[in-house]
Amino acid sequence: MIYNTGLDVKRDNFPKFAELIGNQFNHGGEKYCLEGQKDKEFTDLVCEVCPGSTGIDWILGTIVKYIGRFKNFKREKDILKITCYCYLIWLKMGFHLSEEHDEDVKREG
Repeated sequence: MIYNTGLDVKRDNFPKFAELIGNQFNHGGEKYCLEGQKDKEFTDLVCEVCPGSTGIDWILGTIVKYIGRFKNFKREKDILKITCYCYLIWLKMGFHLSEEHDEDVKREG
């Protein structure tokens, strides 16, 4: 079944989604930590070894893998992993350091 997602549904359920994402990246941070390197984990190491043309090609490829797994199995955990990898991209690209953000939230017209 596919559900409608009006603004009330989005507002009401975002805290639950944010908690699930927090659980996912906290677990990943523990699971993939690099001993003796507080500011780096295995995703950082893999991006250094396989940067591609963007520096984050490996992360982008991993997202594609999880998109395929979600398409085939429709598992919630794959959506949570995709979201966490998007957060890692946001961090690795330095967007968290910006004063202004490129948001698509302005009404046109």
